[in-house]
Amino acid sequence: MKEITKKATSGSIESQFQLGFAYQFGKGVDQDINAAVRWYRMAADRGDPSAQNNLGYLYETGPEGIKNLAEAGKWYMRSAADGNPVAQLNIGLFYLGGVGGQQSSQDAFYWIKRAADSEYTRAMTALGYIYATGQGVPKDPDKAFKLARKAAGKHDPGAQALLGTLYAGGLGVSADPVEAVKWYRKAAEAGEASAQYGLGVMYETGHGVKQDLQEALRQYRLAGERGSVEAQTELGEIYELGKGVKVDYQEAIAWYRRAANSGNAHSATRLGTMFFWGTGIERNLAEAVKLWASAAEKGNSYAQFNLAEMYMAGWGVPRDFAKAYSLFTLAGKTLDVSKQLRELSSKMNQGEVPNDRLLLGDN
Repeated sequence: MKEITKKATSGSIESQFQLGFAYQFGKGVDQDINAAVRWYRMAADRGDPSAQNNLGYLYETGPEGIKNLAEAGKWYMRSAADGNPVAQLNIGLFYLGGVGGQQSSQDAFYWIKRAADSEYTRAMTALGYIYATGQGVPKDPDKAFKLARKAAGKHDPGAQALLGTLYAGGLGVSADPVEAVKWYRKAAEAGEASAQYGLGVMYETGHGVKQDLQEALRQYRLAGERGSVEAQTELGEIYELGKGVKVDYQEAIAWYRRAANSGNAHSATRLGTMFFWGTGIERNLAEAVKLWASAAEKGNSYAQFNLAEMYMAGWGVPRDFAKAYSLFTLAGKTLDVSKQLRELSSKMNQGEVPNDRLLLGDN
């Protein structure tokens, strides 16, 4: 380390990168993210693409005081422009997820495809997901399957999970639940959360494997602990509704909360309903409103309906007919709200609204 530090101080870009890496992961030194940023920055300023990408990663994921999404995007872009496929994938994912307010499906596709074209396995998997879901491009299950199969052949767990999903749904290939289970299991054993969730679904439904609700629950928990929002939401419903287990509202609330904190509108709506009725928790209308407002902004019709009822009746919020009308109109894109709109229209210039409504929750 003394020799590397001496060379880095003398201006060696390679040594500056090595020191950044050492401090980032605590290799031969105590881990020190600030020191990692400092050394990476020296190499990045002098045009090292790997240092630029790693610096972007620290700005994206670092602790308070370091995390800076604008800086992360800037350094990812500089590295991507220099041809670094890892950075090309990272900036593509920024655009895909709208990180830092930079949502652009077109730019996401451009950068992720560039990375995939250089045979970067993780980028091939990401491009497969884009084709499978049609994010910014027409859905193309055949291309998705070819990319997933190629990346899975290189032992990428994400690609193996995607391959499981494609076999399960018959997308780009004939539906084959047994083959789906095989690929899900490979990826799940490698710790891939999406595969653990997929395998849980297969065990719960008995597709491609003997139905086993306990194994399904185990896989959902593994996936949920690894951050799968879908699994966290499923666990919330399992424990709230007693699907194969004893009803446990505290477990349901804990899992719904984790998913809601990650932006899942369905979980936020269900959790809001539990707060509204006081199911397994002290009744809290303000918290219900907060959760439904978050879910309503993301387009959940049940949250929009429930929030409209709150504003119409003045439960937990000041009565506001205009907001109620607007929210009912949004909910009406998928729910029948004609009765509510008629009644509200007739009350717009009157003083009272009936308080005996039943909220919908999120079915």
